This record gives sequence, C-alpha cells and structure tokens, in this order.
Amino acid sequence: MKNLIILTGAPGSGKSTWAKNYQKAHQNCHIISSDAIRIEVTGRFNDHTRQPEVWKLFESRIHEYANKGDDVTVILDALCDLNSLRIKYVKENPEYDKYTLVVFPRSFEYVQKFNKMRPQEVWVPDDILRQLYDKYEHPSAEALSYFQEVLIIKEED
Repeated sequence: MKNLIILTGAPGSGKSTWAKNYQKAHQNCHIISSDAIRIEVTGRFNDHTRQPEVWKLFESRIHEYANKGDDVTVILDALCDLNSLRIKYVKENPEYDKYTLVVFPRSFEYVQKFNKMRPQEVWVPDDILRQLYDKYEHPSAEALSYFQEVLIIKEED
C-alpha cells in the first residue's frame, strides 16, 4: 500500500520529531521536509529567496517516492497550514492508496517554548512564529473528508 502522510501544525509543534520517530519504526518510509529542501537549495534554513524552487522540488519528490514500490509511506513534513494545501496534496497525488492527516494542535505558548529548544539556526523569530500561528487553519470537515485516517497528536511537556 502506498500511504501519503501529511503533517499539519505550527513550527515547533513536533512534526519533524514525530516524522523521524515514525520513520524509525516503519520500513520503506520517506520524509519530504520543506526545511531540509530549503537547506539543500539555499544552504540555509531561513533563506526563503528561492521558495518556488523549494516547493517545486518538494512536490516532485512526492511523485518520485510513490514510484519506489508498491509498499511505501511518504511523510510530508511542512506546515500544511491551510485546508486548501491539505486537499491539494491529496488531489495532485492520486498514485497513493491511502491518505493520512496528522494534526499537531498546540497553544502558542507551547510552540514558542519548543521553538527555542530547537537548534538556534532553525529558530523561527517570535514575530514570524506568531504570524504563522495566527494564519493556521484547523482542518475543516471538507478537508478531513479527503483522508482515510486522521491522527491528533496531543501536547506533551
């Protein structure tokens, strides 16, 4: 089975940690990280000057990894903060058999705290963190209808 797992949450909500732990426990699992691709393309985490190239590569890898076999899991490690993006990734990747949404509902205080616990080179400045947090859309009933499985990851201390 080909499973596309889409993570959704603010920076510092635990998406990358969850993805790495999931990958360790499951064979044929690939993570496509927008942050990792940004570093690959620009050499820096916070360099957003080549975003079109980053997202083109991100989206092409979704298809590339789907072709790695009949039993593969691909995790999209990005904010996926809008319902339109969640739906887009399902609609534009019909080669997958299953679509899973993993939601990281967090308070602003939580993401602010855990953002500062990450390596300093990947900190998101507080003002930008607040903007991203405020822009986040909770999954709508319409968006949820595209997924066969929805996991809610609760806050941890």
